[in-house]
Amino acid sequence: MVAAYEALGRAVSAHQVQLAGEVGVRSRSELGDEGLSRSQNFTSPVALVAKVTGASARACKARLELGRKLRGAVLLGGGEGPAPFPIVTRVLDEGVLGTEAAAAIVKQCAVLADRGCPADVVSLAEETLVDQTIACRLTADETFRAAIHLREVLDPDGAEPRDEVLQMQRSLTIAQSSDGMYRGKFALTPEQGGVWFSSIRAMQSPRVSGPRFVDGDEYATADGRTAAQKNADTVTELIARAAGAEDMPRINGAIATVNVHMTLDDLEKGRGVGWIDGIDQPVPASTVEQLQCSSPVAATLFGDRGEVLFHGKAKRLFTPAQNRALAARDGGCVWPSCDRPPSFCETHHADEWVSDDHPPGRTDIDNGVLLCHFHHSHLHKTPWKLTMQGGVPHLIPPRWVDTEQKPIPTTRRRTIQRPAA
Repeated sequence: MVAAYEALGRAVSAHQVQLAGEVGVRSRSELGDEGLSRSQNFTSPVALVAKVTGASARACKARLELGRKLRGAVLLGGGEGPAPFPIVTRVLDEGVLGTEAAAAIVKQCAVLADRGCPADVVSLAEETLVDQTIACRLTADETFRAAIHLREVLDPDGAEPRDEVLQMQRSLTIAQSSDGMYRGKFALTPEQGGVWFSSIRAMQSPRVSGPRFVDGDEYATADGRTAAQKNADTVTELIARAAGAEDMPRINGAIATVNVHMTLDDLEKGRGVGWIDGIDQPVPASTVEQLQCSSPVAATLFGDRGEVLFHGKAKRLFTPAQNRALAARDGGCVWPSCDRPPSFCETHHADEWVSDDHPPGRTDIDNGVLLCHFHHSHLHKTPWKLTMQGGVPHLIPPRWVDTEQKPIPTTRRRTIQRPAA
């Protein structure tokens, strides 16, 4: 039943493409105001087709593009030349080939023709791709990949000029919106995209540190992030890790530093907001606390009347040797069921660090815990608490999870202390 209706849909789509192509021809720019779309008070044939059909501008543009490529050139007398892709046109009209697969074949065959490939080579490529798609029952995506591969086989010299075009189109723009969010867009070349996606996949892979079995999984908090949110967190983590690398540039001997302004009273009581240099919107106290644990932060503290009480350099962080010791003890993020290895974790002060002059926070091994970025943020923003008991990190769940709030040991320590004989 599904296949039968799909065949019917292909036949209908073929007529939609054909009619859109006709609209495109009758609306071509050389006709001026006498063209179909402009004579009907539409700025473009896409706008005309979208208004008449109710389809999206994107769908209508695709129909017009394919319809235009399947039609022969307009001759001087007003007639139409031979169809440039007769095989695709025929199987499309018969409802055997879908419009998406047809568009993929036509696009790559047109690239070959524009590159100066002989007409018989282009015709052979068209026939090969149509036969392969139908005989092997390829999806539109599979047809697209097959067309790309065949294009490179028939025109191996075309890769270089195409890459030059892509290199010129690469871009990354980021700007701050009025709500404080940073938004932007990017375009990556194939090799840049490969670096991005391979790095993201590696950091998001559940096999990055092997399987993990931890008692108390019933207390584990589900990761409710969307794929897009995970990607944003992963890229941020990659940038932060790169910024802290030994061979990265330094400013006055320090790595990239986040400058946070906050009143001393708010900092001590964990309330209010902090202000980060260069960002118009404030961040909550929980975010400031998280930054203090693992990020180089230069805190400027103000009194009740706005006077500067303290302007310190980057806070004291756990040393590489201390982090290695924590990695040996914790084995990675200590949150139940989290599989992030030590290299992907941040160091959290079990007893919160306030400042050098305001204990109890200490940068010692017995006060440090490894947490991944997500669970580090989660700990600072939720009722969950983390304490040290006997040198082992313990999570204290909120009362709605456990009315008794029984501490949960959360370490992956590889050694087991055996009782004395």
